[in-house]
Amino acid sequence: MVEDVFELAKRYHTELKVEEPSLATLAAELFGDLGLKAKEFLEKEGYTLAGAKFIDYDKSLVLSVMRGENTYDIILRKT
Repeated sequence: MVEDVFELAKRYHTELKVEEPSLATLAAELFGDLGLKAKEFLEKEGYTLAGAKFIDYDKSLVLSVMRGENTYDIILRKT
């Protein structure tokens, strides 16, 4: 069952820490559960989410992840 966009927005806010509610909602509308699934996959691979931000002018969700001493930014962009 596909989650309601507002339920997804709540998960983007709590799990991915997209702080601004309107940006969490916009991210949920654009990406559905893709951002959440990406986070789950990365955690299974040993990465830790350091933070996330949604850049609406770019339609991009940036996931900052860490593994050991290394930090990476993974960009999901709606084209």
